[in-house]
Amino acid sequence: MQRSCLLHPNGSSKLTTSALSGKRACYCRVLRRSCVTAATRSDWRAEIEGSDSGSDKSATTTTTATLQSPAEPRPAASAPPPAAAVPPSPWSQSGPSSRAPQQQPAATAAGAAAGAAAAAPTATPKPEDAKREEPLSLPAFDPTALFSSPKNQASAFTALAATSAILSVLCVVEPQAILHVALPEAYTSDLDVTFLRTAGVTLAASAAVEYSLKHAAESQLLKSATYQRLMAGCALKSVAFLAVLAANTPSTLQLWSLPVWLAYVGTAVVAGAINLSVISNTSGKGLAPPPLDLNVPQNPTSWGYATCTALYLLTVLACFAPETLYTGDSYSAVTPLLKGVWAPGFLLAAVMSFVLKDASDRGRLGASTFKNLNLGLAALEYGYSIIFGSAILSDQVDIDLPAVSNLGGSLLIATFALYTYATAKK
Repeated sequence: MQRSCLLHPNGSSKLTTSALSGKRACYCRVLRRSCVTAATRSDWRAEIEGSDSGSDKSATTTTTATLQSPAEPRPAASAPPPAAAVPPSPWSQSGPSSRAPQQQPAATAAGAAAGAAAAAPTATPKPEDAKREEPLSLPAFDPTALFSSPKNQASAFTALAATSAILSVLCVVEPQAILHVALPEAYTSDLDVTFLRTAGVTLAASAAVEYSLKHAAESQLLKSATYQRLMAGCALKSVAFLAVLAANTPSTLQLWSLPVWLAYVGTAVVAGAINLSVISNTSGKGLAPPPLDLNVPQNPTSWGYATCTALYLLTVLACFAPETLYTGDSYSAVTPLLKGVWAPGFLLAAVMSFVLKDASDRGRLGASTFKNLNLGLAALEYGYSIIFGSAILSDQVDIDLPAVSNLGGSLLIATFALYTYATAKK
């Protein structure tokens, strides 16, 4: 006789008895809510063979059913033990009733494994990871982005024009006070005063250019070739100021007032950065150089501006050549520096003349921008004529043919620029 314990769907157990002739089997099953464990004896083949030989041994089959009450909570941390594989038995294949108990434990074990996997706790972030912060980074200053709007461009050029105008007036009116503040340890001569006044009148031309750029920024016209050339000229002027200071640093560094030296360097760097940033934002090609129109002048006025361009470039070279005009007074330690700062202003004047030559070829000298540039050249040359005439009267310059031609050429350029300003029509 064989007894088997089956688990019904309603959770109750039923003990059934079936008769098997000449065959004995021993099964031990433990039924739980989550899994069923089936164990068979390892020597079942020997018992079957013994029963076939006619031995009349009695076998007792003990079936233990342990059911866990549904009210008892299932431990969440412990995983169900894996179900042992039940070897196929010839008696279990006799009909559908004996196959059902074997399929039910397998399905129950698979569901229990899936439930255990779903109940596994998820990994939680560590407190150290939650408290980790990004490293501190300083904000980067991008002048190109700062001067991308026309409003900021106009404000920058307004500040540059005001700075150039103020410095021009101070250098012309109070040159001795400027020398005393900037170079307190230097011995200065009358020639140094004359040279500083000349540098001051070149700043008047710079103010005229920057004022024109301010109006162009407000009208969003800075992308045109005219203003690209003017901004490039202003950037070259800033570089020239720094180059002159660097060339004279070994002999004059100990003579400078440190705040004034820093202001000189800072002003030149900021002015150059503003012009380069605006060029980068408005040219459409980054920092590409502006186009140069080297065509032959088309009219007498264009020839006049082409001549002015050549004369200004020669004046830039003369700023670093041995002196042939100002020979009536001795040089001091700072005289080469003060004469060198002429060069940036005359370099910008050459760019202004080139722009006016191009405007004359196109018949555009009556526009407000070119009128402002003519006024700037007139202020530069009239101021230089007055300063040079005073140097002649104070015996700093000998009266000879080079001196007279220099004074006459300056007056001629100033009159030409002023006449064009007054007569050019739109």
